Amino acid sequence: MRRLLLLLALAAAGAPSGATAQDSRPCSLLLTGVESGPRITRMRSVELPSGARNTFVGGAVDATCEGQGNRLLADSAEHYAETGVLILFHNVRYTEPRVTINSDRMIYYTVEERLIAEGNVRGVTASGTRFNGPKMDYYRAKPGFREENFWIATGRPFVRMSPTEGGGAPGAGSDSTDLTADFVRSQNDSLLYASGRVVLDREDMRATSDSAFVDNGIEFVRFIREPRIVGKGERPFELDGVLIEVWSRERELQRVLASGDARAVSDSMTMTSDSIDLRFEEQQIARIFSWGGRAKAEGGPQLIEADSMDLRMPGQRLEALHAVGSAVAFSDPDSLQIITSERDWIVGDTLIARFEAIVDSLGASQTRMRDVEAIGNARAFYQLAPAGGTRGAPSLSYNRGRVIKVQFADGEMSSVIVSERASGLYLEPATTDTAATAARPARGRRP
Repeated sequence: MRRLLLLLALAAAGAPSGATAQDSRPCSLLLTGVESGPRITRMRSVELPSGARNTFVGGAVDATCEGQGNRLLADSAEHYAETGVLILFHNVRYTEPRVTINSDRMIYYTVEERLIAEGNVRGVTASGTRFNGPKMDYYRAKPGFREENFWIATGRPFVRMSPTEGGGAPGAGSDSTDLTADFVRSQNDSLLYASGRVVLDREDMRATSDSAFVDNGIEFVRFIREPRIVGKGERPFELDGVLIEVWSRERELQRVLASGDARAVSDSMTMTSDSIDLRFEEQQIARIFSWGGRAKAEGGPQLIEADSMDLRMPGQRLEALHAVGSAVAFSDPDSLQIITSERDWIVGDTLIARFEAIVDSLGASQTRMRDVEAIGNARAFYQLAPAGGTRGAPSLSYNRGRVIKVQFADGEMSSVIVSERASGLYLEPATTDTAATAARPARGRRP
């Protein structure tokens, strides 16, 4: 290969008098010709009245900004020295230590240090971020001109963020994060702003929203407007709200906070509240905090409501629940033995419920309440199956006290313990004779 120097310091040709090229524009452009087989650089230069030149290059283009470590390759180019515009066509490649960009066409504004890549844009940064799309604007960082580099991509670009250059698609142990949106802005290859049908994929979750902010430095993501997260672990979950924030450590979920009409769904429970805070261990939900409005947690036949809740879920299975503030727990009585339209309930200033994992007749894993304790102004109402094993009207148990603890065995209430200021009422269904007698009013007394 024989390389021919065609033009030196093109930028200087259009520099105003009394100023050096370095003072007047960020890039002092050098174009180098190439002769290799059928590829031979051809150049035509036109001098303007101002003394600046317009240069047209075909065959092969090799351009650099003198002393800045960047390089542009293309099949042909046009350079307008007076305005500092370089246009490159076909098989265009831009390289510098921070980034490499390939596209069908590029416009390089040397005064603004701005590069516009159009058509089949592909790129990779030094930190391993890859992207492709129809168009991207790249703004170079330069001391005294722009402190940080950033780029803007439109036309629904795709971005893959990975701490390693060869990071693969999310899944199968990959540490990559894939982001697709209508608009993406990247600041110094660390901060990303995305808007318009945002989709973010990781090994452990998939998130959608209207807008998103990503801070790769501290592993933080914020999703805005109709956000939704779906966990991909062994025991998946779903979470949505008005705003969702995600914290990770070494690419593993640590915390997810949903604010505003939040709802979380797992295989054992559904929770709703104004705010829901999920904490993770080994890619599974280990603890849930909820507050604001009226928090509700429903799992199987149980429903618990309170002003705030703290759920402990080792291995993403509900083990214990603390509910504070006008707490109430509802449960469905056994419909195979009891005929009723009422639900059992227990109320207190604070409720502490403990659960156990079971496998139902179909082999599905479920969670049921083992015991529940109401503390402070406690009240409880339970319905008991009729004696003899026949299905019918239940016996009714109502109790009050400072503390009430109800224990269950095989899903059925086994005991009720009332402590301090205890009182209660127990009613059995009336027999036919008793009901008939009760129906006849006593003589001289109103019914």
